[in-house]
Amino acid sequence: MPQWWLRAFAESGHILGRRRSGAEHRTPLRRAAVARNFNTDPLVEGEQRVALETYLDRHVDGPSAPVMRALRTGLSSLENVRESVVLDFVAWQVVRTRAFRSFDAQVCRHLFPAMWALEAVGHAEERLKRPLTEVERMEVFWTSVRGAPDPSLVDDPRSPLRSSIRAFERTREVLATPGRRLVLLHSAEPMLVLSDSGVVLRRKDGSFSITPPLLPETIEVFAPLSPTCLLISTPRAHYRPQDGLTRKIAAKANAGAAAWFQDAVYRLESMPWPARLRLPDAPLSVQPPQLSARPAQRPAETMPAHREVRRRELRAILDQLSQTPKSGFLTHH
Repeated sequence: MPQWWLRAFAESGHILGRRRSGAEHRTPLRRAAVARNFNTDPLVEGEQRVALETYLDRHVDGPSAPVMRALRTGLSSLENVRESVVLDFVAWQVVRTRAFRSFDAQVCRHLFPAMWALEAVGHAEERLKRPLTEVERMEVFWTSVRGAPDPSLVDDPRSPLRSSIRAFERTREVLATPGRRLVLLHSAEPMLVLSDSGVVLRRKDGSFSITPPLLPETIEVFAPLSPTCLLISTPRAHYRPQDGLTRKIAAKANAGAAAWFQDAVYRLESMPWPARLRLPDAPLSVQPPQLSARPAQRPAETMPAHREVRRRELRAILDQLSQTPKSGFLTHH
């Protein structure tokens, strides 16, 4: 999480973070919400190793810091800043967090046995030099599902970085969908806490689950820019900036922070912990899907391609992260 964001929730150079146990720790700002080498390529050296980190600094955090500062302090309004800067910042904050990586890893882990089994079916047909019968396909598939190795045995350390770049394209597209809008709400007194994920996603039914799809078009994104300022991306029309940040809306944002955090939820030392806010015992989890399979009634279709990465610099970074490593990791994820 960018330091300039955390600074809005800090006092005297420190920030107060509450853990799942309920214990609170006063942490120096420079050490809060820091994950070393989180966006670095572990398989190269030199400037290429930090290519994504450099991109985020130059094209996301650098441009967004003064804009967000102006918005949260009331020096500017959404009408007077570049919307693309705000949307880029929010979209990246959704996909460059430990919460998103946890979601991505859980989905991959649940789907891995089926992906492994499909590969096994294709390998069996190549070895036999003929198509398998429907009965044979089902037998090979389910045998391979049951015998699939642990996903960590074929893990690719670059996969989370590729996932975040590709997910950014989808997230940015959702946030820019016609009918959505950005809303900025202010309050006179501090009411908001901050998850170590920064943003939180709230579903139409009011829940904060990470069940796929993570970003349906009805999703709301809450980004507390300060204890008194909340930025919302929403398809709904009931938020009224002229009414400001109400306690009811703040409670929704705080409930999201409690649901989405991984290590800590931060607050101002001078602000009381929200009275009814409880932290869950464990992070959000993706429930395993119920797997079923049946013989195809028609030739298998080509799997849909990933969304095109439109920005030249990001395409170059994705190409770097997609090159086959010398160590032989799988890279098709």
